[in-house]
Amino acid sequence: MIVFLGVLGLLAWLAERYSMDHVLDGLEFATALDKTVVEPGEDFSWTMTINNRKRLMVPYLQMREQIPAGLAFSENGEAVAAKSSGDLLSVLYLKGRQKTELERRVFLKSRGRYFFRGVSAEAGDFLGIQTVLETYPELKELVVKPAPSGWEELPRLLGGYAGEFAVKKSLFEDPVLIRGFREYTGCEPLRSISWIQSARQGRFLVKEQENMTDLSCTILLDVECRDKEREEELLEQCFSMVRSICEQLETQRIAYEFQTNGVIAGAMGNWSRIGEGLGTGHLETVLEGLGRMTYDCRTGSGEFLSGIRKGLRTGKSLIYVTPDRRPETAPYLSGPAGSFWRFMGRMCRKWTYWFLRY
Repeated sequence: MIVFLGVLGLLAWLAERYSMDHVLDGLEFATALDKTVVEPGEDFSWTMTINNRKRLMVPYLQMREQIPAGLAFSENGEAVAAKSSGDLLSVLYLKGRQKTELERRVFLKSRGRYFFRGVSAEAGDFLGIQTVLETYPELKELVVKPAPSGWEELPRLLGGYAGEFAVKKSLFEDPVLIRGFREYTGCEPLRSISWIQSARQGRFLVKEQENMTDLSCTILLDVECRDKEREEELLEQCFSMVRSICEQLETQRIAYEFQTNGVIAGAMGNWSRIGEGLGTGHLETVLEGLGRMTYDCRTGSGEFLSGIRKGLRTGKSLIYVTPDRRPETAPYLSGPAGSFWRFMGRMCRKWTYWFLRY
């Protein structure tokens, strides 16, 4: 009997030692997100897959998933719980060669970059006496775009800025808008003759069309901010403002490019300057860049505007968005006739913006 109990105890000890040494062997953890760029408050799927590739069961498995601050769980489109920061705990039992998935519907309300950083797994031994801990690092990134500004005056203001306003010199004429009539000199094409006005006046008259500007513009986002106490609030308003401007230009089918002196984190390529374009793909590229932006700036306002000046062509329209107005920007934003940029806009209570023409 004593020998039997001794053998039984030895077998239990060996089983316990083996389970302690191998309980986490063959375990695989993988995080998957069904979207990488989302709107504020938009649901997305976050799935953790656990695969036990060995025959030995895992009687006790506690997972600590490292999740971003502000992550909220949703059920039928409504928030049911939110995590301020830290880890999400889950307890599982895994059979040998079992694969299981934990899928959650979650969302984030604030603009920015968020990371899912893998899992720490704690597993118990055969007898449930001891546990062993191991970390499985992983990095999945999610970008939340800025929300629209919601400023009701913007469509009207941009409509006046980017619509049918005349300039003295331009790249082309508007065939619809007529400024007046003048006498035919023989050099004008026949299609420019106004036959109705010519019949009334008894001589040939040609139509004079309004000169129109090139229907494209550059959006300039200057993130340098003097008010450090309100920097986050003001810059978030600027990001939202730029989004609304882009969406309005898309509505009006006006091509645009985007330039900023801000730091766009984690982006491949030169996202600080996104070339001229139009359409859903172009808009999404700009919005993802805005979602990735930090509150840091690569250059000061004066240097940023001076650099923009070198690449401008005559007739180019600019929209300048910044959290405040600084002395070093004054030479570019106002001044006597003939100065580099002519002031064409006004200031808003929440943020400062200018409409400019070179």
